[in-house]
Amino acid sequence: MRRPAAFLAGVRRRVPLMGRDALLACAVAIIALTVSALNDRWHGQPVELTPAWAAPILAACAPLVLRRRLPLTAVVASALVMLALGLALERDAGIWVLGLIVASAAYHRHRLRSLLLAGSVGWAVAAGLGGRPVVDLATVSVYAAAGAAPVTIGYALRLRADRAVQAARLRRAREEQARSQEAARIAREVHDVVGHHLSAIRLQAVGARRTLTGHGCAAGRTPAAHDGETDREADRTPAGHGCEADRALAGIAELSAEALAEIRALLATLVRSDGAPGEGFADLPALVERSGGPALAVTLEADPDLDSTVHPETAACAYRIVQEALTNVARHSTATTASVAVRRRSGRVVVTVDDPGPSRPADDNVPGGGHGLTGMRDRAAALGGDCHAGPHGRNGWRVRATLPVLPPQAPARAAVRQVTP
Repeated sequence: MRRPAAFLAGVRRRVPLMGRDALLACAVAIIALTVSALNDRWHGQPVELTPAWAAPILAACAPLVLRRRLPLTAVVASALVMLALGLALERDAGIWVLGLIVASAAYHRHRLRSLLLAGSVGWAVAAGLGGRPVVDLATVSVYAAAGAAPVTIGYALRLRADRAVQAARLRRAREEQARSQEAARIAREVHDVVGHHLSAIRLQAVGARRTLTGHGCAAGRTPAAHDGETDREADRTPAGHGCEADRALAGIAELSAEALAEIRALLATLVRSDGAPGEGFADLPALVERSGGPALAVTLEADPDLDSTVHPETAACAYRIVQEALTNVARHSTATTASVAVRRRSGRVVVTVDDPGPSRPADDNVPGGGHGLTGMRDRAAALGGDCHAGPHGRNGWRVRATLPVLPPQAPARAAVRQVTP
C-alpha cells in the first residue's frame, strides 16, 4: 500500500498549476471567512452570513489564482481590493491575504524584489497612516516593517529553495561521478577476465587448426601410416573428420574474435566521458520501426521540437520506457497493432503506449517474471515522475509515464537549448 504522503504527492503532480492555485485560493478564502466571523463575534458584533458580507473577502482571495502565472498582476489586484474595502466599507478583514500574495510574488519574481519592496512598504504606510492628523516616526516605522515583512519572507524562501536545488545538484553530480568510477572499474575487470579467456580460446583454436593442417587433416584425409602401420590401420579413421574438426575450430576462432570485439565495444560505453545520456526523442521513429514488423504495426505520435525543449535525461528516460513497453507488447500480447504517443502537458512530458491485446495464453512458451515494469517505474521515479501500467479497455494494456521537462536534480549547465518548466 502506498504511503499517504506518496499518494498526495502523486495527486498533486496530476493537478495542473492553475488548478493548485485555485484550490489554494479556496482554502484561504475559507480561512479568511472563518477568521472574519470569529473577529466579529469577538468584538460583540452580529455575524451575518450574507453574500454582501462574504463578497469582499472572496474578492480579496481571488487574485491568489494568478499568484504563480501573473504574480505582479495578483499583487496589484489584491492591493486595489483591499484599498477599496478600507475606503468604502472601512473593513480590513483579510488584509493578511495581501501579505501572502506579496510574499508569493517575491518568491516567483525574486529579481523584482526591490520594486516589490518599495511598493509594499509604500502601500502599507499610505494605508496605515491615511486620515491620521498626527504622524510620528515610530508609527511610520511599524507600518514600513509590516510592508517589508512579506517581501523579506518570500525572498528568504526563494533563497532557501535555490540552496536546496544546488545541494541536490551537487549530490547528484557526486553520485554520478561515483557510478562512473564504479562502472569504469567493472569495465576494466570484465575486460581483463573475459577478454583474456576469449583471447586464449581463439589462440588455442588457431593453434589446433595449424596442427591439423600440418598433419594433413585439413585436406579431408588422415595422415599416412608411419612406423610400420598398415594401410588397414590408417583406414580406421573415418574420412572427412579432419575437415569437420578444422571447420569447428575455425568457427570457434571466428566467434571468439567477434565476441571479444563486441565486449570491447560494449565496455567502451561504460566509460564514456562525454556524459551523453543516450537516445532521445529523435531516435523514437527508428525504435518504432524496429519494434514493428509483419505481425505488429506500431504508430508514433509525438509533439514537435521535443528534443530541443526537454532535458536530455528526460528524453533518454522516455526512450527507455517506450522501448521496454514495446518489448512487452511483442512478448506478452497477441495484438497486431500498438500506438505510442509522446505529448508535452503543463511542464511535463506524458508518454503513453497502448496495445489492444489480448494477452498471450498462459501456456505459451513466452519468457516472463522479468523486471521490466519495475525498471520503468524506477526510471520515472528517479526523475521525479511516475509510471503506471495496467489493463486498458476491454482486453488491452496501457503504459503511461509522466516525466518532468526539467528534472529537479538536473545539472545547471545542461545541454538544452530551451527549457521552460
